[in-house]
Amino acid sequence: MYWQFYDLTHNPFQRTSDPACFFPSPHHEDALASLIDSLYKHQGMVALLGDAGLGKTMLLHVYLTLAQQRQYKTAHVVDTSLTFRELWQRLSQALGLDFTQATLDMFLAACQQQPVILGIDDAHLMPTLIFKKLWTLVEHAASAGAVLHIVLAGRLELALKLDAMELHHLTPGPVLRYTLSPFTPEESKAYIYHHLATATPQAETVFTSRALTRIIKAAQGVPETLNALCTHALLAGFWSQHRPVSSRAAREALAQVQGTRQRWWS
Repeated sequence: MYWQFYDLTHNPFQRTSDPACFFPSPHHEDALASLIDSLYKHQGMVALLGDAGLGKTMLLHVYLTLAQQRQYKTAHVVDTSLTFRELWQRLSQALGLDFTQATLDMFLAACQQQPVILGIDDAHLMPTLIFKKLWTLVEHAASAGAVLHIVLAGRLELALKLDAMELHHLTPGPVLRYTLSPFTPEESKAYIYHHLATATPQAETVFTSRALTRIIKAAQGVPETLNALCTHALLAGFWSQHRPVSSRAAREALAQVQGTRQRWWS
């Protein structure tokens, strides 16, 4: 109901990885450009690092969508408990191969005809042995003149695993890495307006400036937190009939989000 109250067509702060909602901050654009550049330079494995909520999954979705538009085959994995055999099955299916009949030579031949990209979310949870086997597959592809590109998206712990692999020479070379950082206050404000603009032509009339200041300060540049606080502030503003969303509604939203997190941790 609060959509109608604020003349919105939908909730502009949904927790979603829809590429259409991508906010091209300078930092995120640099990360996307680095991923694209690594693909063109045939760097077999790259890592996208960052704390929780900074937009790694969104960026991975945008990258894979762009790749699909350029006729690349893609596979996206979110279950890091998969075995290497199951990952191999996903890659084979992406290339249109019958997994039960596919051989390494058939897979490499398919990659020569149609480059394939594998994106793995929460890669910091994946066992090191899986990384080693994926690297071996990447090396086979490179030797055959085929393109297999793997993007690991994970928290900063992933860097420690990659460091250990490189130290013990389990990779043919350093893994290219890009680390995401939180938004600046200016970028946070632009992010909020960007999402509001998808739901209303009057984006700058939904929140008071004091409400925005409170939300931006509390979120500390984390997109996921901005989404949660803005959604709760809209609800609080609706129930108190504050239009635009007031600083008080933003304060109530902050208390509610913090209370939810405290209950979850307890």
